[in-house]
Amino acid sequence: MKVSKRVKKSVKRWRRQWRKITRRYAKQLKPIKKWLKHSDHQPPTALAFPLVLLCCLVLALALSSDLFGLDNFIQPARVEHNAPTIVKPKHIKISEPVQPGINCMQVACLALTFDDGPNPLTTPQIVSELEQANVKATFFMVGSRVAGNDGLLQQMYNDGDEIGNHSWSHPDLTKLPVDQIRQQVKLTQEAIMAAGVPPPTLFRPPYGAVNPTIEANIPMTILLWNEDPEDWAARTPAQVVRAVEASAHPGGIVDMHDIYDLTANALPQILSDLQAQGYHFVTVSELLKLTPASRGLYYGHY
Repeated sequence: MKVSKRVKKSVKRWRRQWRKITRRYAKQLKPIKKWLKHSDHQPPTALAFPLVLLCCLVLALALSSDLFGLDNFIQPARVEHNAPTIVKPKHIKISEPVQPGINCMQVACLALTFDDGPNPLTTPQIVSELEQANVKATFFMVGSRVAGNDGLLQQMYNDGDEIGNHSWSHPDLTKLPVDQIRQQVKLTQEAIMAAGVPPPTLFRPPYGAVNPTIEANIPMTILLWNEDPEDWAARTPAQVVRAVEASAHPGGIVDMHDIYDLTANALPQILSDLQAQGYHFVTVSELLKLTPASRGLYYGHY
């Protein structure tokens, strides 16, 4: 422990003031000095005034110099603040830090995508299964089916799922003129925004049919896939599970459909099995590091 500089200065100031007092009131203090030499006698009445004066001066000096401020006597030890230590009390539960974003260059990532919804019967089941497993996916919506499903789309968005545009009525866009291609996209954007979520930046052409005209006239990121389990042809949930797991590989974009109850019933097993194999489920934008300004055709990583 060290005596603080403030206390040292106070002591020096006290000493200087004391010397001034003794010089100024030398005559009045002489009886006190004589009395101190003969302390076995009672102080004479003549000493009353000098004693009172001395006590008042010492008290005033002490208060003005903060001499009796006990917190000034000790200089606290220096503490380094570069790496503060957090002590966790036993009776308080402190949550662990949130894990950083998944790096798909270091771990096995898979993007599940669902087309042709929303279906008021099967899409909520799929969204619920994803939420329970803490998994995010990407849904490509058919615009004509959005009306009346506002709450469902808002739940998807709030859960962190990605919502994309899959045209208004699911036609083969390669067989349509440019004005109709643009209309298919525009109507779907408006329907999704009317449901209370931001406009999509991703577009998946129906049937995966794309040509230079579509690329030139749809100013969005065009997403296809590199894993097709053909869930639309399955007869049982087990067939969907086997098809998805057989084609799964890191960097894959899986094309499924949220309008089939077989797919909805197969999803819990798919999530459980692939997570046990070390896969991390992400949205297509997370997998491919896409931004709203990204343009071109994307299939996934092979």
